[in-house]
Amino acid sequence: MSQTAPSASPFDDVRDLAKRSVSTDEASGAKVREALLGMGREGDFGRLGQAAEWLARWQGRYPPRIENATLAIFAGSHGVTGGGSVSLSSDRSTRSKVDELREGKAPLSAIAAQNGANIRVFELAIEKPTNDFTDDAAMTERECAATIAYGFEALEGKPDLLALGVVGAGIGTAAAAVACALYGGTPDYWVRPGPSTPKDVSTARTEAVNAGLARHRGQLDDPLEALRCLGGRELAACVGAILAARIQSVPVLLDGFATTIAAGVVHAINPDAVSHVCAAHVTRRPAHQAALERIDLQPLMPFEFNTGGGMGSAAAVGVLKTACAPFLGQPVS
Repeated sequence: MSQTAPSASPFDDVRDLAKRSVSTDEASGAKVREALLGMGREGDFGRLGQAAEWLARWQGRYPPRIENATLAIFAGSHGVTGGGSVSLSSDRSTRSKVDELREGKAPLSAIAAQNGANIRVFELAIEKPTNDFTDDAAMTERECAATIAYGFEALEGKPDLLALGVVGAGIGTAAAAVACALYGGTPDYWVRPGPSTPKDVSTARTEAVNAGLARHRGQLDDPLEALRCLGGRELAACVGAILAARIQSVPVLLDGFATTIAAGVVHAINPDAVSHVCAAHVTRRPAHQAALERIDLQPLMPFEFNTGGGMGSAAAVGVLKTACAPFLGQPVS
């Protein structure tokens, strides 16, 4: 009697992508180091010099330059916000933010324009929230894998730098739940908010994360399962964008806590799979700093924004252009 081979999991391709070997252009990085030594003493350019070398290695060219930056904003909604106690915003406000971005009326639009980044907004079924993770898995495996694949679209247009941002009610709560699954610790440690969040909201978020961890106990050892059970579509799309960028040798700028946790999912599969990622900044949310430490990233700038939403990564595009400035006029290789 013949046996049928077990069907492949929708996550198998994601794991394979994260584990795929990718090489960088070490020669271009060495040219950056050599050029900087010709401009001053070693270390004179500090983090800017390190950033220029990182860009050259991942872009595969010298001099490093940013000519076609994309700021990808993923907008989602979460069933865990249904009771209204875990979020200071709503799906209606998410829709307003998306509309303002598309019309060029948001502050982020001006920041991105100033720094020469093209904004692309990806709506992830705002009108259809994910399941409430305290009652059920936020997404099915197939839905989560498909959303990861959808994140690949952020690489259309062949950007030479990809900056990430997310908007949506409940994103921080979902990210905190995924962080608990990835790194352990208590929910209140990962929920830790910035200074503008009321105590009752923080309490409600902690209770929701506790309930979600209890509901999915035994399923959270796998990072992709943690993402599926507790996360959201915007986190899944960020995972896909990060993976696609690595394969295409495109450097990535993370924004706030949620995009850092998306990178944490990739890092948990393969720590080398986030070497093309740079933390744009650190917010005033203590859990954001803790998440950066878990994946060994130092923020490029201490902007001290209260939240993410794309502002930090958009502003950091300008910082990276400054890092490239000393090489303007150098022969192109």
